[in-house]
Amino acid sequence: MDSRTRVMKTLAHEIPDRVPYNLRPSDEMVARLRKEQSESALDFADFFEHDIRYVYLQLPDCPAGVDITEWVPRPDPGDIDVCRDRVRLLHKRGLAVCGSYFCGVFEQMKEWFGDVGTLTMPFDNPILLENALDRITDWKISIYGAYVQAGVDIVWIGDDLGMQQNLIMRPEQYRKWYRPCHARIVNELRKIRPEVRIAFHCCGFVTTLIPDLIELGIDILEAVQAECMDIRFLKKEYGRALSFWGGVGAQSVLARTTPEEVMEGVHRTLEIMAPGGGYIAAPCHTLTEEVEWESVIAFHQAVRRYGVYPAEVTQN
Repeated sequence: MDSRTRVMKTLAHEIPDRVPYNLRPSDEMVARLRKEQSESALDFADFFEHDIRYVYLQLPDCPAGVDITEWVPRPDPGDIDVCRDRVRLLHKRGLAVCGSYFCGVFEQMKEWFGDVGTLTMPFDNPILLENALDRITDWKISIYGAYVQAGVDIVWIGDDLGMQQNLIMRPEQYRKWYRPCHARIVNELRKIRPEVRIAFHCCGFVTTLIPDLIELGIDILEAVQAECMDIRFLKKEYGRALSFWGGVGAQSVLARTTPEEVMEGVHRTLEIMAPGGGYIAAPCHTLTEEVEWESVIAFHQAVRRYGVYPAEVTQN
């Protein structure tokens, strides 16, 4: 079974040959691999046989002197064509393809108006908030939609709505101001290609809003930070309606632990999340220099050892 078939099968909540996996490395980790292997151009994902590759649309930075709230560059048709060609090449290799992440609507609001200004705007200036949300949502649709046009298997949207133990805002605030934006985005992407899988990124705690995401038509919750949410509850409660991508704790499993502890932590995660499909194994964040190289090796060894169906992952 090739990687693309494996990923799409698990996202259909069917059981593939093994759990698909990937990992987003820091630049330091990429450099470490190339040093270890004495190959200056070695691809990290190829070396570790990741099932998912990313394609990127490069948007220009805001020029000096231009108000950042007025800078909303749209993808160029030529760039979309280049991206489409890249997707086709990856598909020919049997790989699943995901669009790269561009910050979400709430995150863009914070970029434009700051954390405090964004969170107080519903009370201080709701008209400005409404207008800004409309503009940002249109902009994000053009970016995410470009990836869908390019033929990616997974389009990666989202918003960082969670803290370590709670949401950043009250659920009612999310549902009034931001859920309609996410609904518009999902609906427009489905118009382009109804079959595309939509992954929603959110760091931290987001359990309260998972029913909202399911109602919106989100296919995959990405990050799934195990330090912030009960992954056993998530799998039991929502695992038939939602796939999970991540779940291996960057703080609790991978950082400042021994390779043996990493192996055991990944094993425990797979026992919970893998049964029945609907799971892509990955750390819940891009790995930083806090994670030892030996732990990166151990993560990959553990997924290969314990992620094979119908072995131990079906014994839960």
